[in-house]
Amino acid sequence: MKNISTVISVFFGVLLLTSACGGNNQSGNQKESSNADNIKLKQYIVQGQRLYTTYCVACHQKDGSGLAQLYPPLAKADYLLADQSRAACIIKNGIQGEIIVNGISYNQVMNANSNLTPLEVAEILTYISNSWGNDAGLINVKEVSKWLNNCDS
Repeated sequence: MKNISTVISVFFGVLLLTSACGGNNQSGNQKESSNADNIKLKQYIVQGQRLYTTYCVACHQKDGSGLAQLYPPLAKADYLLADQSRAACIIKNGIQGEIIVNGISYNQVMNANSNLTPLEVAEILTYISNSWGNDAGLINVKEVSKWLNNCDS
């Protein structure tokens, strides 16, 4: 009787483990992909914050609020969130001329960060696009590479 009880316990334990792991079905693969994307998102945000502190914080501030009417906010910034490809180009190549952010005009030069790699631009963009009330998700380095190849000079 003890052996039958042990066999039944082992059987149900294996059954429980197999169903919990999802096996090799499509939904299990989607969960794995989703988990990998979440891990990558977190990695990009951590690295992006480090890079933001190095390259961006002096003008855009630690909290993304910008600096008075000199430098625009990144927190809940319509200009940033409206066009991620444009934002990637600005991070890498800088910008001159007037822009309107959340209804306010800004006209300061943003210097280029031409030494940044596409991965670093993706990390910064992911960080600022997911901080201070922004929620854009992962900005993939492959997309950023394409965007950077198509920037207006």
